[in-house]
Amino acid sequence: IEIVPRQECKTIQVPRTESVPEQKCNQVPEQKCETKYEEKCRTEYEKECDTKYEKECSTTYEEKCSTVNEQVCDTVTETKTDYVTATECNLVTEEQCHDVP
Repeated sequence: IEIVPRQECKTIQVPRTESVPEQKCNQVPEQKCETKYEEKCRTEYEKECDTKYEKECSTTYEEKCSTVNEQVCDTVTETKTDYVTATECNLVTEEQCHDVP
């Protein structure tokens, strides 16, 4: 009896996974407002034998709004899996019998 090693190979499908980071951006409209205060004054002098001094003030309030597009970005990691072909081999031992005369 003789023990002979031999190699057996077969083709198999092996999954290969790859993570790909990708930056995705989009435009987000956002309303921005600005408030302005303005004080307006007027001074009046009046002279009638004595001097009168009068000051009138008023505050005006104005709000201006506008829509601006702001770019918002996120990094998204996408995992992709595909299958590649590989060869798998195993060593197999086999007994061989010879007829002895």
